[in-house]
Formats: sequence, C-alpha cells, structure tokens
Amino acid sequence: MWNRLDTKLSSGDIILTHNGTKHTADSLDMLLKNIKKKGYEVVPISNLIYQNNYKIDNTGMQIQV
Repeated sequence: MWNRLDTKLSSGDIILTHNGTKHTADSLDMLLKNIKKKGYEVVPISNLIYQNNYKIDNTGMQIQV
C-alpha cells in the first residue's frame, strides 16, 4: 500500500481507505507513520469542513452563506 501511495502523495491530499478490505486495518499504523515521516500533517476530514457561515451543496462544494 505504501509503495503505491508514496510517489503520489502531495500536500492537501485526502486519502480514502476502505474499511472492509483485508489489509487496510493492518497497514493503517504504518501508512500514518510514513506520511508523518515525510513531513505531512494528518488530520480528520471533519477538520477540513468549514463550520460557520457555510453550507454544502448537492455537488459537495462548500458555499459561503
């Protein structure tokens, strides 16, 4: 998993993993450590969603209200 992710990783990326696959849970700790080692900060998606004065439209875009 890391070999596929390592060369494609860039700032601002959102990494989607599937919780029903065989190796995701086993690999998550290693993936997070390697991402942090490269100098990236790992944050939950909820930290990226504007909370005040915004709404999310039917396309998933955050719109200021």
